[in-house]
Amino acid sequence: MKLEIPALKMNQKLQTFIGLSILLFGFKFFIASSDSTAYMLIDDVLVGLTVITFVFYLKDWMHLKKVNPLSLVMNIGILSALIFLLITFSGAINSSLAINNSPNSLRTNFISNLVTFIYSFIILGSLSYIFLAFRELYSFKQKRDIKTYFNTMVVFFILASYSTLLQQNADLLYIKDTFFIISILLIIINSIKISWIAFIVKREKKILLFLSIIIAILFVSNIVKISNQSPNMLGQFSPILNQFFKIIGIYGSIYFSILFFTTLFHIPTAEAFDRKAQEVTSLQYFSKLITEVLDFDDLVRTITDIAAKLSNADAAWIAWKEGDGLKSVGNNSIGFLDADLITFFVAENKEKYDLNETVFISLDRFRKKSQLGESFSNITVSPLRAHNELKGYLLTGKKNNFLFDDEDKNALDTFSDYASVAIENSRLFEESIIKERLEKELDLAREVQRKILPSKNPDYEGLTISTVFIPAFEVGGDYYDFFEIDKYNFGFVIADVSGKGISAAFIMAEVKGIFESLSKTIKTPKNILIKANEILQRTLDRKNFVSAAYGFLDVKNETMLISRAGHCPIILIRNNAIENLRPSGIGLGLNFSEHFSNTLEEIKIDLRENDIVVLYTDGITEAKNKLLEDFGSDLFEKILIENCDKDADDIANKVIREVTLFSQNHPQHDDITLVILKWKQKLKIDGEKEWQNSALQPKI
Repeated sequence: MKLEIPALKMNQKLQTFIGLSILLFGFKFFIASSDSTAYMLIDDVLVGLTVITFVFYLKDWMHLKKVNPLSLVMNIGILSALIFLLITFSGAINSSLAINNSPNSLRTNFISNLVTFIYSFIILGSLSYIFLAFRELYSFKQKRDIKTYFNTMVVFFILASYSTLLQQNADLLYIKDTFFIISILLIIINSIKISWIAFIVKREKKILLFLSIIIAILFVSNIVKISNQSPNMLGQFSPILNQFFKIIGIYGSIYFSILFFTTLFHIPTAEAFDRKAQEVTSLQYFSKLITEVLDFDDLVRTITDIAAKLSNADAAWIAWKEGDGLKSVGNNSIGFLDADLITFFVAENKEKYDLNETVFISLDRFRKKSQLGESFSNITVSPLRAHNELKGYLLTGKKNNFLFDDEDKNALDTFSDYASVAIENSRLFEESIIKERLEKELDLAREVQRKILPSKNPDYEGLTISTVFIPAFEVGGDYYDFFEIDKYNFGFVIADVSGKGISAAFIMAEVKGIFESLSKTIKTPKNILIKANEILQRTLDRKNFVSAAYGFLDVKNETMLISRAGHCPIILIRNNAIENLRPSGIGLGLNFSEHFSNTLEEIKIDLRENDIVVLYTDGITEAKNKLLEDFGSDLFEKILIENCDKDADDIANKVIREVTLFSQNHPQHDDITLVILKWKQKLKIDGEKEWQNSALQPKI
């Protein structure tokens, strides 16, 4: 809606202008000309209103455009040249139409009036644009409101133009002259206010110098031509418009004459001003880039490009710290070989120069200077720091013995601080992307691990089972599981994959698949571990191994078979006493020869009432406190003995609580897994009577 309202107003002003133009055309063509005051007054009012409405329309149109002072000057020059051509050929047009000695022919008069109307309207439109262009140039880059001075001048322009109506009365001519002289004085005063010159670059100032002298000559020529022209087509159309044309011509002549000399005086200092403007613009632009996170490669290229412009250098690059050395990145106008040679020279002599701030270094004593592809003679080196840590150096270079100065040093000192912050932001951004990607991967791994571990423990009458799994990281390498063999037997396993994190979790997932498939075909723990070791030979590398304990529980015969492949001891609690069962065996993946099977032992436990079997990983016994002391086996066994009369869940909760309190001031460094099986009572089964509780079936 906000865009539609200005467009609607512009259309209304254009329609008003067209309507007044048609009215003026009708008045000029269909009402006989007269020297009467009323006729002249109506004619001048119509001309004035037509000019004003067109000026207002052009004003709105120009406001929609981006103001560029050099473009405005060029447009003024083009329109001045157009007016020059119109005035030059208007005499020939008058002669061809026999304006001086025309016969009393309606057709001849109509054509003559039409040509004069078109000629005057072209000049009217050109003058309107030139007037508004002067207005835009006057207010461009002004820091305070000075429109009052310009508006006052415009008022006297109008008064001086309309005072031509008084020229028939000799006694009132002084009024016309007074308004005209005041207009000239105001033109001179307002033409001095040319602040926008300082905001254009040296190249544009050189163009402006040429344009201003050409345009000033055109304005003077137009005034002289139209003053010496008799008869004057514009004067015949409207004396007021003719006078306004002369005033604008004088304005243009004075303005562009002053503009020429002002620009001429600005040329010597233009380069220094352009450089300062470039510094400010570059720092402003780069300060925005700090808040925008960029790719590292794009960022260093931007940094070196701006650094070269700030210091007026021929080349720029960054010596980025990698390990103990420096690597050239973001090379701008310098080859990689040249950059590496100079960077190596700086690294060799960094103790000689104080590189805590920007320093100038001459390459006169550079031994390998002859190997450079370009004739660099001087360089600057600025440190890039983040959190008081040196990240690298920003280097710029000049050729052919051109020197850097203190202004270059100050600019690079300031800029290197901005660059350091931007690089740190880029690094943090890249880290956040990596972290976000890892978090997504970990979410997936957590979900996979959640599905791998049992969703609930098996439920048998006379047996209680409690399990706890606490990964040290988002995912862990510990694993436990239960497998239904038949209605009287079920298997159980606990394992610990070497290493931590995602890699251990993936190995753990593979181990689950192996044990799950083997449990359906092999009936002894020892043979399952032997076969598992053979399968893992194809996937485990030498850096990884798996410790495991696998057991079978026969609920009918109240026996347990168990084998241990390098895992923590199996704890048996019986009659308030602890026995650490250590059947021999080495970890899965440590050896794939017969040595593994020869050393693997399988033991049998005849279960008694209230027997407790505890399987665990070393995340419990190796939990550390703030003094880096281990939780240890003694404290672990003490807690088990003190709570052995309780249910399995209560025992597990007590253990985890004590471990947590013990290590509360030290981060968990390993996964914690605890499996407790408590045999409550002996179950009697009559001969051929079917077992009433199918294994791994929850009680209903």
